[in-house]
Amino acid sequence: MSEQREQAIRERAYALWEQDGRPEGLSLAHWSQAETEIVAGHALAAQDKAKRATHDEAEARPSPIH
Repeated sequence: MSEQREQAIRERAYALWEQDGRPEGLSLAHWSQAETEIVAGHALAAQDKAKRATHDEAEARPSPIH
């Protein structure tokens, strides 16, 4: 896991822990939820980037002349 991704998960897990009232014994649950959210966010960002690249390539092609 990249250091940057791990830091993002750590920060999100901390935020979830605070939102949950700072309970004891739920660190693994908070970490798992944060990891799921961060990984899903990265997947969506990659998907959006691929869609934009495809769109940009299509727009760069010359239009057929009729």
